[in-house]
Amino acid sequence: MNSNKLKKQLLAEMIIGNRDFKITSEFLESEEVKSLMAYQWENPQEVDFGQKPDLNNILQKIRKNIEAGNEKKSTESTLLVNEIDELKNRNYSLRKRMVYSLAVAATIIFLITLSSIYIINTNKVFQKTYTQNISPKGQKSQVILPDGTTVFLNSGTILKYNNIFGKRNRDVEMVGEAYFEVAHNEDLPFIIHTKEIEIEVTGTKFNVMAYPEEEYVETIVSEGKVTVREVDGRSSIVLSANEKASYHKPSKLLIKGEVKTEPYISWKDNVLTFDNENFKEVIKKLERWYNISIYINGKDSLEDRFTLTIRHESLKEVLDLINITTPFDYSINQDQVVITYK
Repeated sequence: MNSNKLKKQLLAEMIIGNRDFKITSEFLESEEVKSLMAYQWENPQEVDFGQKPDLNNILQKIRKNIEAGNEKKSTESTLLVNEIDELKNRNYSLRKRMVYSLAVAATIIFLITLSSIYIINTNKVFQKTYTQNISPKGQKSQVILPDGTTVFLNSGTILKYNNIFGKRNRDVEMVGEAYFEVAHNEDLPFIIHTKEIEIEVTGTKFNVMAYPEEEYVETIVSEGKVTVREVDGRSSIVLSANEKASYHKPSKLLIKGEVKTEPYISWKDNVLTFDNENFKEVIKKLERWYNISIYINGKDSLEDRFTLTIRHESLKEVLDLINITTPFDYSINQDQVVITYK
């Protein structure tokens, strides 16, 4: 055979036994065969065998030819036989990996197709969207929910509910302070979720104060009945009109008491009422009401108590009013107030 005319496809046909050709040591040691075999070793996927190769039969033929020779057979031929043996294993492994990869790919495509069909047919169930109402600091707002419930949001309050509100539930999440006038629906309770407590009603009017920085979460009922419970379900109480539930965060105690509701709910009518409250509490409410920060120098009068009503007064007018009974100096610099006791 003229080795100059040897082609890769011819070599492939000889390897798999499609062409009857006597493979000798001289043939195997030719530079072109070595080069082609090396290429096939590095790129087994590029030769189209056309059918399953009988590598065991070919390997036996090569070994028989080499063993029939004399002691002059070269070490290179023996090594080449070993390489062909490894080539058999590589080709088998390659075919096995390809079959497995195709099977996995087909399975993945099948599952993706099924998932797509399922999601397309059920997307209205799984697509959950939320509506979030925010009342910025220093402002108050009013919201009417899809079920007809009216909610007044105090300064720095967030109210959130999902797109199935009023259909499958009437659950809302709240941070801050809000006054609720809940539309009556005995079949679908109205539930407010805060970090520490949950409030459940069917239709009533009440106020919830749940600012993160406060020690207490307070619920004050003006009409109807309200159930207040801890989020972990350890305890719950039922409130009626003119009653208040106070949850103390540090001790995790839920306490019930009687109150005058007006000082707690007048803010929704743009009236800020203080009823015998200490100056510390007055400062917190003024900060939210006017969206300012108040800094105190000295603490001698922080426990002084005040009773007053603020409607349309400016911050300066309020500070001057407080200064009548509690002497102090103050300065206002944009949104910062510094109070220094005399």
